[in-house]
Amino acid sequence: MGQFSNYPAATDADYQNATTFLIQNTDGDTRLASLSGLNSNIFGDIQTTFLTITKASVLTLNSVPVELIAAQGAGKAIEIMSVSVRNQSRFLPYATNTTLQILTSGATDAQFDSAGILLTTVSAHWKLAANEPTGATDTQLIANAAVNVTVETGDPTAGGDDIEVYAMYRVIDI
Repeated sequence: MGQFSNYPAATDADYQNATTFLIQNTDGDTRLASLSGLNSNIFGDIQTTFLTITKASVLTLNSVPVELIAAQGAGKAIEIMSVSVRNQSRFLPYATNTTLQILTSGATDAQFDSAGILLTTVSAHWKLAANEPTGATDTQLIANAAVNVTVETGDPTAGGDDIEVYAMYRVIDI
């Protein structure tokens, strides 16, 4: 690994907006690197999104899923890495059909779900657990498909309040 004394003198232009820096590779070559390039190479360009779903929309989540992330195009799939959901629950909990899912359009298995967040009776913010498909014909990541928020079976029948969905994801080639 190179020492700082090995690096050539840098000009102000080498450090544009404090997002570029010099780095020495294993061959001893000094290169100009960027934070965005480093992030993309190490983390695969992780992105985040946030969505508020109104009570009226929660009550129709099975018949009318809400799009969380738009389809990314041919050969691209959306891999959800983390999801949390905040339920304000200032009123009654939702009734029946309350398994909330983060589901790729056309997939058989949700990437994340929760059987309890829509049942909370106090304001709660839960991190959801990732699901792993178990069947030989199960699908979860699908090319050129949106990721939606839905409920597993029929629409919830009553209660509840707005919910907020936070997700961290990356787009992958498949």
